[in-house]
Amino acid sequence: SVAEAAKAFHYAPAGAQLRPTHIDALADFVSGVGRLGGRMVALTGAGISTESGVPDYRSAQGSYSKGHKPMLHADFVRQPAQRARYWARSLRGWRYFAQAQPNLAHHALAALEQAGFVAGVVTQNVDGLHSQAGSRRVIDLHGRNDTVVCLSCNARRPRVDYQEELEHVNAAWMSEFLSPLGADEDIRADGDAHLMHEDFRDFHVPPCGVCGHGILMPNVVFFGGALRPQVKEAAQNMFGDADRVLVLGSSCQVFSAYRLVRDAEKAGKAIAMVNIGPTRVDELVPPWLRFESRCGEALSAACDRLGVAPRAVA
Repeated sequence: SVAEAAKAFHYAPAGAQLRPTHIDALADFVSGVGRLGGRMVALTGAGISTESGVPDYRSAQGSYSKGHKPMLHADFVRQPAQRARYWARSLRGWRYFAQAQPNLAHHALAALEQAGFVAGVVTQNVDGLHSQAGSRRVIDLHGRNDTVVCLSCNARRPRVDYQEELEHVNAAWMSEFLSPLGADEDIRADGDAHLMHEDFRDFHVPPCGVCGHGILMPNVVFFGGALRPQVKEAAQNMFGDADRVLVLGSSCQVFSAYRLVRDAEKAGKAIAMVNIGPTRVDELVPPWLRFESRCGEALSAACDRLGVAPRAVA
């Protein structure tokens, strides 16, 4: 519907219009014509999912513009009050986040992989939309938000199950303090939402049901947390095997992403970027390979030039 489309694009900045010469340059980069050759990997950030209605952090409509303070790993682990705040806010934000569907950019990237133009995707996002769109070689650098893990016994369970348990044990709290869905909705990045009520002393956070006492945490890397060694190594290997890198919707402010692009540039790999706004790696990307447009528009145009047909967005 028109309303759903407007909602999906609410968090996606308009960007600059792509000119035919831009499309040609991007399509040539993706296809590896001439001296480019070899394998291409994509690095994606929050900007590729804004067209799915998922808020990012740093754009004009992003969470930081509203005073958002992301959850810190140390605070979540050490402070029960912070854990309660996180899970209480998730009762509003998670449902919105979990309903997001892959957009044209996700489908285009999956189609380019199937056509042999993309060797793999390293994503900073925790939304799982690349895999949902059909991309097969995906490294979730910062984990996945659809699973929770026990910090004591390492047991895992689907996030949706734990969210339902939270709603069940906090039904009275929700009835008193959680406004109806849609009323003053203020959705933030990664399944968070602003709530008017800020006293979480009576909010109950159930422990792990397997060991009976462990802290359950989303299977993601919070700010200040460390990448899992095997994930870090897999991302480095994917970049190491590539000859060129396409950055999509990432400012590369987070060091884990910046390091991958920096090391690729040092190794002499070609780099192109589709991103609206300044990034930490601007100096590493030639001006003629920087495109300040929406990822969906850019990738679908490149697909059209290359005769690749992405799956239609529902």
